[in-house]
Amino acid sequence: MAERTSREYVRLAVLGIGGAAAAFFMFGGLSTLGKSGSSDPFDAIPRSSFIAATVDVAELRRSPVYEAFFGKESPGGDPMRRALGVGALADACGFDPTTRVQRIAVSVPEEGDRGEFGVAARVEVTREELETCTRALAGKRGGKAETHDVGSFVVLEDTGSSAGGNTPAVRPRLAYGRGGLLVVGKGTWFDAMLGAADRTKPGLRDATEHVALRTSLTSHEGFRAPTILATAVLPRALRERLKGEMGAEASSQDTSSAIMAGVLGVSAVGIAIHAGGSGQNVDASIELVCDNAEACEAVDKLAQKKRGEWSRDLSLRMIGFGPLLDSFEVKHDGARLRATATASGDALAATIERVLKLRARRGAADGPPQGDEPRRRPDEKRPDEMLHARPDAGR
Repeated sequence: MAERTSREYVRLAVLGIGGAAAAFFMFGGLSTLGKSGSSDPFDAIPRSSFIAATVDVAELRRSPVYEAFFGKESPGGDPMRRALGVGALADACGFDPTTRVQRIAVSVPEEGDRGEFGVAARVEVTREELETCTRALAGKRGGKAETHDVGSFVVLEDTGSSAGGNTPAVRPRLAYGRGGLLVVGKGTWFDAMLGAADRTKPGLRDATEHVALRTSLTSHEGFRAPTILATAVLPRALRERLKGEMGAEASSQDTSSAIMAGVLGVSAVGIAIHAGGSGQNVDASIELVCDNAEACEAVDKLAQKKRGEWSRDLSLRMIGFGPLLDSFEVKHDGARLRATATASGDALAATIERVLKLRARRGAADGPPQGDEPRRRPDEKRPDEMLHARPDAGR
């Protein structure tokens, strides 16, 4: 359910390029361009975010890893268009909306409905293109939609009732503002995002822990302007509750219990990824902030233990993860821990493609193929089957 919810939100963000922007021109939203407000998706992240992430989509498209995940670009446009299922919108509007997304920000509230989060994106479209979308979508739109101004935004929302009765359904809302900023969310979190973008409510720039971690992540050479930058501040109340549930077990001398107690001592975690273009490396950096040095020491032991196990896993090396595992380094400095890894972008993309094909073959072996998944011949062995069939595999 969580995976489907995430996919629907991303799809809504792309659909909103046509839908919300069309409403922007249809209902007088052009006047909002003169109002104050930010066009940077980062500024739409509220201060109370549990997770905050920004993605430079324009740069990500240049990485071979992007093609490995979404497929090769075809005459039909950006490969993400097919993955998100927005081909009908592209046909109606006359342009591929996925190619117009330049930067995305995702925020998750600390407290909220299960799976709730918000998306903000900066898009590039012309007035003529949006007017074409307006005419095409106006003829196809069903339900009951209303628009109104909120600060520097024009908000488009479906006010129809839920399927079970007359109670209004809580559906994601769309907002389009100055500079091509699109916001998708629902409930009070959506309102918080618009307020953050308009500087009428606290934004992530006011969140001390997030800002400090993002600053630390981008202070290292090669990560000044990462393609992906994400931080999470772990609620102390949740960590204390889990520690309490562990009880005496967490304070025992058992190594695994001590390590788990250390993991629960992590107060914040961040990751920065630089996805280089063809012929360049993909670099990743992860930083952890702990309650104390002992907690970070326990996490360091866990990381080193897992690295050793994965490095000795022959199947991972056969697939192509060897260079990535060999480059993995962990540095522990008091109550902070930093791990880095690097790999050739082209080699990593090839590895990802192999993993995806392997998963597709496993799915075909477990049941009828779904969609375009390839069938496996009865005499065809998977790479992992070939590995474990060898008498010395695992030695």
